[in-house]
Amino acid sequence: MGPIHSGRSVHPLFDKFESQHVTQFLEQSFESDVAKRKAARGDRWLRLIYVSLGLGGFAFLTGLLLPDQSDLYLRILQGMGVFGAGLAAGYGIGAYHDRRSARRR
Repeated sequence: MGPIHSGRSVHPLFDKFESQHVTQFLEQSFESDVAKRKAARGDRWLRLIYVSLGLGGFAFLTGLLLPDQSDLYLRILQGMGVFGAGLAAGYGIGAYHDRRSARRR
């Protein structure tokens, strides 16, 4: 049996850290956080634009088709509902598989 070492075991790399390394790490972390916030803000604007376009198109179809061609309007709504349900189901299944595979790791 070898000797038993007591005390704190520290990785040798930590002995080489200096204050400039810590400062550099903190600056890079801050810049990364700022970039992530800018990207998230841009994503929110794009989502808002897409939802606005979708609602505008829906309102346009409602105003154009509902008074005269209600049967066509109903078929369009059914198709959109089927598409939306399939999209939601695919997203739910994908999220379930991601959670399940994350638990296995």
